[in-house]
Formats: sequence, C-alpha cells, structure tokens
Amino acid sequence: MHTFPAYHAPDGRALVDLVTRTPFALAVTSQTGAPIATHLPVVLPPTLDPASVDTLVGQTLWSHMGRANRHWRAMRRHPEVLLIHTSTHGYVSPSLYGTPGAVPTVDYAAVHLTGTVRLMDDDEALDVVVQTVAQLEGQRGEAGGPTWDMAGSMDVFRDIITGVTAFAIEITGEQAVFKLSQDKPADIRGRVRDEFAGEGSFAGAGAIAGCPHADLAGLMDALPAEHVRRGHLPPLSTRVDGEDPR
Repeated sequence: MHTFPAYHAPDGRALVDLVTRTPFALAVTSQTGAPIATHLPVVLPPTLDPASVDTLVGQTLWSHMGRANRHWRAMRRHPEVLLIHTSTHGYVSPSLYGTPGAVPTVDYAAVHLTGTVRLMDDDEALDVVVQTVAQLEGQRGEAGGPTWDMAGSMDVFRDIITGVTAFAIEITGEQAVFKLSQDKPADIRGRVRDEFAGEGSFAGAGAIAGCPHADLAGLMDALPAEHVRRGHLPPLSTRVDGEDPR
C-alpha cells in the first residue's frame, strides 16, 4: 500500500484497534493469473488481548470461509495473504473549506496486514466460529444492541462445521493510513469532523452525503495533537513517492 508520512497511524494501538473494530476484511492472494479476493471475518483468538499489544506482527489471527469457496485451496498452494481492514470512507466537500481554489478529497483509515495462512482441522474450525460469534456479538453489545447467546446453537454449529474451512494467519507485516484531515486548519477540520458525526450545522448535509460516519469522527477525535496539522502540506505535485518533504 502506498503510504503518506503525514497520514500515519497515531501509534500501534490505533492500528490494532482498527483491525479489532473492523473484523470484516478483504483477503487477497496471488497465483498465476489474476489475484483472488474474498470478503470474510478476521478475528483475534481468545488468548490475544488487543489492549496488551501495539503491533500485530508476530501475532496470529483467525478466519474462516465456506468450504465451497475454492479460495482456501489456492491458499493451501500459495499461503501468503494480504488482509485489508478499512473504516468507512467520508467524502470531504470543498464547501466545508470556505476558501477558493479548494479540491475535494476522501478521508478514511486503512490497515494492510501481510501474513501466512495455516489451514485448520474441523475441531479448530469450531473454535474459530465460536470466537467469531463471540467477538461480533460483543461489539454489538458494546454499541448498545441486544446480544445473542450461542449456547443453544452449538449442536447446529457442530453439524455445519464440515462445510467451513478455518485458518490461522501468522502476521508478518503491517501498514496503515489514517487520512483524517490532519493537514487542515483547526476550523476546517472541525467542520469536517462535525459533518462525519452528523452534528451541528452540517448534520443535514452529512445525511445527504451518506454520513454520518461516526467511526471517522471518532478516529479524528482520538488523534493526538502532535499528529494534527503542522502547517500546510505542499501540493501533491511537489511530493515525491508520497514522501512528506518537511
């Protein structure tokens, strides 16, 4: 992934947190011909506390897909995988800037993880399915929604597990982009944040544009002060290979 120094993750914890909070990822592998991609859940195993790590390199994540999906066969032959986790994206209209000559952009956060796949047996696959449900139901509860007790469905899980292929991913690399209007003056950044949050004078415009993007507003709020604007970035045409020349 092409990364910009001005838009790096605030710290390793922010990167881990984004992966944890966006468990529906895109898994991409490559072999002869076109790459293969599958959208699937990627979760932390129960032994890994996200609050205890500031990098996922060296850690193991869990995932699964339907056995009818032939992608897992490709993973067996070519186990190197790219996992892509993203926030929602938010369109930033020049109408928020209040200055002439502005151009639109898109704010977002993304983490790319590279790793090696290890296919699991059926007993392990059941553990993966249970952990996936536990993590997603837990996030639903944290958001204030009612949660579901899977205990009554364990026999059903066991019956269908032969139709599931589960695998572990040993993470070997990570990259991140947190593009959250850090390069904008505080007043403009505040208006962008309010539109994403669906607040203030920009709530209506945000709804029209497909906002609010509460996760983006939250990411903006969480950025430390030292990661926010240190003067205007130069025009894109003066930057070389994404390098911040300051």
